[in-house]
Parts: sequence; C-alpha cells; structure tokens
Amino acid sequence: MKTIITDESKIDNPQKGCLFLWCLHCERTYRRGECRVINGLQMCPYDGCNGDTVMDAWPWGSLREGHSDYPVIPEEGKRYPMYT
Repeated sequence: MKTIITDESKIDNPQKGCLFLWCLHCERTYRRGECRVINGLQMCPYDGCNGDTVMDAWPWGSLREGHSDYPVIPEEGKRYPMYT
C-alpha cells in the first residue's frame, strides 16, 4: 500500500478526521491516506478492488454505528460486511 495525502475536500462526511476508512466495494478497512493511484485516481489500497477513496470510502465509525460488535480498531485485510 502506498500512503499519500488524499484530497479530503472531496469527501463529504461528518467524520473527516477518523483514522480508518471502510471500502464499500471490498468491505475492508484501511488507514486514512493509504491508496493506490491509478490513472490519476485515488483508489482503495487493496489489489483487485475497484473502489475509490472519494465515493466509496466511508468513515469506520459510520459503519460501526450499525455494527457495535465490530472493533474500534479494525483488523487490516479483514472483511467487515455491511449486511450479514
């Protein structure tokens, strides 16, 4: 994974300062600022995922609101489904 400064101004959510983001496409978490840059776009840092860091990244706290059983600090690479 490559760590860069992501364009926070494009992310519209109340938890901009959270440390972890959750990807809507692959359902895994990553640290804010991690991504793959593909053709100038900031994509989810996991190989094979086509989610981007602007539209598909959710603050980890938002997902945990509906899943209180999920840990405060997520495990890297583990899937955390929105729906079970």
